[in-house]
Amino acid sequence: MKNILYIHIILLCMGSTGCQTFLDEKPNSRVAIPETLNDLQALLDRSENMNELSPVYGEASADDYFLAAENFARVGIIGQEAYVWEQSPYVFNNDWARSYNTANIANICLDQLVKIDRTPQNATAWDNVKGSALFYRAYTFLNLLWIHAKAYDEETATEDLGIVLRLNADFNEKSIRASVAESYGQVIRDLEEAVDLLPQRPRHVMRPSKVAALGLLARTYLSMREYAMALDYADKCLEIKSDLMDYNEIDPTLIRPFVSFNPEVIFHSSVSTFFVVNTQPNYAYVDTVLYSYYDNDDLRKKLFFNSVDTYHTFRGNYMNGLFSHWMFTGITTSEMYLVRAECKARSNDIETAMKDLNVLLDKRRINTKPYREPTPQNKDEALEIILKERRKELLFRGLRWIDIKRLNKEGAEIIITRFVDGTEYKLMPNDNRYALPLPADIVDIAGIPQNPA
Repeated sequence: MKNILYIHIILLCMGSTGCQTFLDEKPNSRVAIPETLNDLQALLDRSENMNELSPVYGEASADDYFLAAENFARVGIIGQEAYVWEQSPYVFNNDWARSYNTANIANICLDQLVKIDRTPQNATAWDNVKGSALFYRAYTFLNLLWIHAKAYDEETATEDLGIVLRLNADFNEKSIRASVAESYGQVIRDLEEAVDLLPQRPRHVMRPSKVAALGLLARTYLSMREYAMALDYADKCLEIKSDLMDYNEIDPTLIRPFVSFNPEVIFHSSVSTFFVVNTQPNYAYVDTVLYSYYDNDDLRKKLFFNSVDTYHTFRGNYMNGLFSHWMFTGITTSEMYLVRAECKARSNDIETAMKDLNVLLDKRRINTKPYREPTPQNKDEALEIILKERRKELLFRGLRWIDIKRLNKEGAEIIITRFVDGTEYKLMPNDNRYALPLPADIVDIAGIPQNPA
């Protein structure tokens, strides 16, 4: 087991300055295994493994974009099949592999941490390593659940197939698919423990924190349609951090208007890999109905989109620099305002729900133009307004696929339609294909059940 762990750490750390310190010390395999808190923190700080952790498969299957005929021809067979929800067996490298790599690093840290005594001198560092590892494992498991399992339904969650819950780094342990209920339960347990271990705010938003764990709990419960719990955690999250950027102060003439790690970011993450390239701006056009939701006084209409011929591509990515074409999927204050507004509306607290929404919209509209705040007459009208704004604010964030799944459980009757070479493809509400297929090699090697087509 120690040799396997040693090999794995070497592979993880090749080319990594974060891991170089303990790999260079001695030509002794014993010291190559992470043994100190600094070693473990170095593993958790390697951003290409721990922050580029969100699957793209779900976003490629969702409805924020469409492919013109010439771009459909360019995305390759995997992208084409994902676009029409007819995926052939696929193997490594993919979202599943990248996600479990992140989970395994977290498990390595948790396994090794039990060998390090927690003392008054190292308590802060020890707690941060454990809390961070739990956060990353929960984040990874939640992403996998959203993509590869059915939407949470209290009546069927104990029977529905969830994910493989790898809770340690032992490669010899047999992989078994847990139920959806067990899988969500593990995510929640990890995050609840992380909340008590992590610092209230991070040294940098590339690192987990208490406020990030609270935000991820709000995401988790929202996806489960446990709205009272989602409201509670969104509220606690916003008590710690509630900053919003005023879009009036952002220059729309810039190629990339938004900077990375801006004041709204609670935790920074991005897609793990473009094994499905469909959603990259050089392929994807923004859905025309979605684009029509933005009126001319909405600053997002200029800041989020580029005009290309008669269509539009997305540029409202909260990332800048070398990898700005990758999708930002992190947790933000704007998302938490929308979670809280939706949950308040669902509890029939319409007045305060709209107050939360208007706090956000006040930062998204031209401030020199008169604006009439929406005045819904009932819960259903409030929800319609809030959910429309959620879609306008959080497009291409890795959230739309699970939103469709959970909202269809609420009776939204969202039908996704694609047109390819004159053929119409439809994905009906609650179709089995909303639980996207697992990689064929994992199914074959581990002997776990595949999702039904």
